[in-house]
Amino acid sequence: MSRHDYRTGRRASIHFLAEAMAAQGHDVRFVSVGFSWLSHLRKDRRCAFADRANQWEERDGVKALLWKTPWHAVDLPGIGAQVGWLYDLWSLLPGRQLDEAAADADTIIVESGIAPVLIRRLRAHAPRATLVYRAADLLDTAGVHPRVQRILERDAASIDLIVVVAREMLPHFAHFPGRKLLIRHGVDRAQIEAATRSPYAGGRNIVSVGSMLFDAEAVSVAARELPDWTFHLIGAPAGQFGPNVRQYGEMPFADTLPYLQHADIGLAPYLPGPAAEYLADSSLKLLQYGALGLPAVCPHFALDGSALRFGYDPARAESLVAAVRMAADAPHQAQPVPDWDDVARQLMEAIHG
Repeated sequence: MSRHDYRTGRRASIHFLAEAMAAQGHDVRFVSVGFSWLSHLRKDRRCAFADRANQWEERDGVKALLWKTPWHAVDLPGIGAQVGWLYDLWSLLPGRQLDEAAADADTIIVESGIAPVLIRRLRAHAPRATLVYRAADLLDTAGVHPRVQRILERDAASIDLIVVVAREMLPHFAHFPGRKLLIRHGVDRAQIEAATRSPYAGGRNIVSVGSMLFDAEAVSVAARELPDWTFHLIGAPAGQFGPNVRQYGEMPFADTLPYLQHADIGLAPYLPGPAAEYLADSSLKLLQYGALGLPAVCPHFALDGSALRFGYDPARAESLVAAVRMAADAPHQAQPVPDWDDVARQLMEAIHG
C-alpha cells in the first residue's frame, strides 16, 4: 500500500519490489491511497486513472487499485497544523475493495508516506496477516504531515516487521515493538544494462532525477559557473534557470534510463532535512548512478565512502562547482548493487522464513 500507483510512469522503489514479487509467483495487489477530487487541483499524475478508480486492473502481473474517496487529507500551507484530525477521519471513509484486499492478504506491506494512517484499519480487517511497515523514507525528512507520524507511533503494536532501507534509520524505530530489518534498495540489473541510444546532442552532460529535497539554488549556481556543461533535470520542480539547463517532466524509467547511461555525471542536489544522512544508503538515484558506474555529485551528508561520489556543502552552493570538476575526471566503474529480485526474495524470506 502506497501513495504511488503501480501504473504511473514514475518508478519508485515500491514499484520495482512489487514487480519482482509478482515475477516470483506471489499474488500481488498494489493499492494506491490518498486520491480524491483534490488530486485534480494538485495535478496529481494519478488523474490519468481517475475514470478507472476503485476498480482492479492488472499490469505486469500486478493487480492495481486506485482508492478514490470523496476527499482526502492534505497538508495545507499555514493551516496544516490545525487540521491533522482530518487524517483520522479520512482513514474511516468507505472502501470496500481496500478492506476486501486486506482481509484476503497473508502479508500487508505499508509504504512510508500517507499510508500509515490506515494501519489500524488494515489490522482490523486482517488480524492474522503479517503487517510490514517499509520505511523508504523517514516521514519528517519527506515532509509528511506530523499527524501521520503520531498515528504511526500510536499503532506501532500492530506492526509485525519494520523494514528500513538505510542503517541510519534504525534508531528512529528503536521504541517500536516489532522486529526491525535492514534491506537496502536494488536495481533492475537487466534493464539498466540494456543498450540504449544517447539522447544528448553532444558536449558534457550532467543529469538529475527526482524532486525530493531538490536544491534549485545550488543547481542554478552550478549551471551559471559551468556554462560548458548542460544540466538535465528530470522530474524536478519547474524553475527559472540559465540557458544550459534543460527541464523535463516526470517520465517512465525506460525513457529516463538513456539519460543516465550516457551522462558524464549524475547529480543528487539534496537540501538538508531532518535526519537526511540516511539518504547516503537509501537514495535510489544514487544507487542507480553507482550501478551504472556514473560519477555522482551529492551533499557531504549523502556520501557513502564510494570513490564514485563527490561531496559538496549545501550551505555553499558554489562548492558544487568544485565537486563537478572532480567528478568529471573520475573513471566510470560500475558498483555492486543487488538486483530487485534478490531484494524481494530477502524480504519474503524475512516475512515467512
